[in-house]
Amino acid sequence: MLRLEPTGDPRVVGKASGSAGGHGFSWELRRIGAGIAWCVDVTVRLGAGPLAMLGALLHHHREAIREQGLIPVTVERFA
Repeated sequence: MLRLEPTGDPRVVGKASGSAGGHGFSWELRRIGAGIAWCVDVTVRLGAGPLAMLGALLHHHREAIREQGLIPVTVERFA
């Protein structure tokens, strides 16, 4: 489950945040276009912990959206 909290933005269905393994995470579920597609945006604030946590977090999110009938497609952006 993504544990989303509602937002005031009609394009963003919900958002959440957390931390694990010394890293901070936030994610939001938003609509793309006029309900054509959905996007889960994940932001990671790297800390001193092991990087294996990142893979576990992304796996969890992929499984959570599959359970909702959505098809995960990955686009990666690094800043």
